[in-house]
Amino acid sequence: MRIILALSISLFISICSIIAQDHPPFKSITLERPDNTTLVADFYPAPAASGDAPVILLLHMLNSNRAAYDPLIPDLHRSGYALLNIDMRGHGASGGARDWEAAIDDVASSWAGWLEESGHTNEAGLAIIGGSIGANVALISCAEIESCRGAVALSPGLDYRGVKPESALVDGLAARSALLVAAQNDASSSEAIRQMFLNAKGDVSARLYRGRAHGTRLFDSEYESVSRLILHWLAETFSSDDA
Repeated sequence: MRIILALSISLFISICSIIAQDHPPFKSITLERPDNTTLVADFYPAPAASGDAPVILLLHMLNSNRAAYDPLIPDLHRSGYALLNIDMRGHGASGGARDWEAAIDDVASSWAGWLEESGHTNEAGLAIIGGSIGANVALISCAEIESCRGAVALSPGLDYRGVKPESALVDGLAARSALLVAAQNDASSSEAIRQMFLNAKGDVSARLYRGRAHGTRLFDSEYESVSRLILHWLAETFSSDDA
């Protein structure tokens, strides 16, 4: 048993070492909200050769944290994007209660404001990627941020804990883009995507995968396909915006 345990620990350390080596450099950012809630995120500057690069905001699922995007961050960064990986209030290193209306304002006001004030928002604009309830927050927040070009929603729902994104997708994002992704057997999300896709007015793409993986857990089962899908959508969104 000791040998097996030692091998398991060694393997875990080796995997963590590989992930750390592949991870781009970042700095942790702390913001204080008017309600005295402390918010935390990691900011990854774009690769030096990228110039005025778009910024991608990352929003995790309920009961998760910003580490959920560790698999995707190296690929996004290598593709030339700056990244803001956020712990939503009440999760991870961020304080406060789990107030979803406030969480939307955290993204649309405080984090978007920090990007602008720190000079990271430029003509290239930004996009938001969210998983599960973070997908709903991403769609609504993007509709409220003028510089947001579009949102990627991994397993969105019509109503997660009172967070209802469909009107934002239909009206607020009518002149922008969205990518909706879910698994076929994740019933609430796959049905939501079908309804959202039919009612949307903007440039909306949808993809349904086999299985029942939800939100950022799609990275566990379908990483290669999901990552390629997201990167292709981002490249198309920002290039069409420049055209």
